[in-house]
Amino acid sequence: MDKETQKLLHATALNINVLLNHVHKFEGLDEKTQEFSESKFKETIKSLATAIDKEVTYLIIACKPPARSSDVESLCPKINAGFFSLVQQTERIPKSAGRTYLHAVRKATCQSLIAAIGLINSFIDDNVEMEQSVVSDMMFMPRSGVFWEHCKALSQVPADNRTAVALEWTTSVGNLVKDAVTELSESLDSAKEATTAHGEDEFSEDSMDEFDSDIPADRIDKGRKIEKQLQAAKHTCDKVALRCIRDCEQLDEERVVWLDGLLEQ
Repeated sequence: MDKETQKLLHATALNINVLLNHVHKFEGLDEKTQEFSESKFKETIKSLATAIDKEVTYLIIACKPPARSSDVESLCPKINAGFFSLVQQTERIPKSAGRTYLHAVRKATCQSLIAAIGLINSFIDDNVEMEQSVVSDMMFMPRSGVFWEHCKALSQVPADNRTAVALEWTTSVGNLVKDAVTELSESLDSAKEATTAHGEDEFSEDSMDEFDSDIPADRIDKGRKIEKQLQAAKHTCDKVALRCIRDCEQLDEERVVWLDGLLEQ
């Protein structure tokens, strides 16, 4: 790849990095906008992600040996324009749409930008450095598959704040309680089996050596009571997800704020 093509790719990565630093700080528009629609936004983002995915795929092909400089030259402006439109659309989201929803969209946007920079860096000698504060909690490898994965994620952004909260609630609360129930149940079953085996072969030295239950025998009954409490907590989490989040039909400003607050409890 000649030096001019390298410079062009470097400039493209720099432009994307500027967009990344800009959108990463976006906290939503203060004023309400009647024009913003979550459903229309989702369709727009999906179309943009498809278009960007297509152009970046062509760029990957053009950059592979023997690199075709003319193709790279024609593709870079299109990629710049695509990412600019993506960030522009993201920065139309008002705060009234919901903090969780905004966070989900902004995260998907930032991840696609970071993946694109990493991908372009894999073809150039003078890599573009991203701010550590922006990518500190994300690990990316400069592979085309990573970029395509994040383009797909862009097309699957939450439909609205209710959907974003429901997803966050399930992953951060519901699954946590569910896993706790499963792990405790398995530990109690293992402890019971170990205790039974120990009782059936009380005078065997081998069985005494193998008896190493995580939960002591005298705590199994208490453990079962805790298991029931966790089961009740799991059912409560499921009900909150179903009745309080998914069935929240009207998303006025008060309900949007309430949904965000649910994750802070």
